[in-house]
Amino acid sequence: MNLMWAPVTFLIAAIPFSVMVGYVAAGVDIRNYGDKNPGATNVLRATGSKFWFFVAVNLDICKGLVPVALAYWYAGIGGLELTLIALAAVAGHAFSPFLKFNGGKAIATSGGVWMAATFFVSGIVQGFLLVYSYFSVESSDWAVVLSCFGWLLYLLLTRSDMSLLVLWAGNFLILVYKHRTGLRELPEIKRWLPFVSTGIHTQK
Repeated sequence: MNLMWAPVTFLIAAIPFSVMVGYVAAGVDIRNYGDKNPGATNVLRATGSKFWFFVAVNLDICKGLVPVALAYWYAGIGGLELTLIALAAVAGHAFSPFLKFNGGKAIATSGGVWMAATFFVSGIVQGFLLVYSYFSVESSDWAVVLSCFGWLLYLLLTRSDMSLLVLWAGNFLILVYKHRTGLRELPEIKRWLPFVSTGIHTQK
């Protein structure tokens, strides 16, 4: 029975909620806006509504949170089996077969997965790391990558579970692939970053 958790989780996570929210809220295809990504950020761009953005973000979080939480807390699945289920959630969102395998960037779904796997600790730590990274570099793609390394450091310092490190590695590879276009150039560090001299900031 445990073998069914991963494929079912993949299909649940593949449901393009943000695209559906765009149609419901404004009758538009959010993939025609911004970076053409079928994610929550383009719901905000397409609808101009923070409410619908909030709805889309939370639906994407739940795609990772609910199946992994059920597998862990209800079915008692742990270790590498849970890691496989968690990665299936991230992969389902990132490579949705309902969108010709061109899914979202999987940031929110990744957050939901980690909330389930760490009993919501990641919601606080990852949230801080992501916000700090966004305010530290000009590139949002690099901000995601930098926050991932911060989360890895946290795991190494506080957790001894190898399955979580395997989950981090798989999750990281998917995120890097989905953000690959924005990672082709080195990021520009913002002036206010506390531990970096302002002299390296390049004026635009």
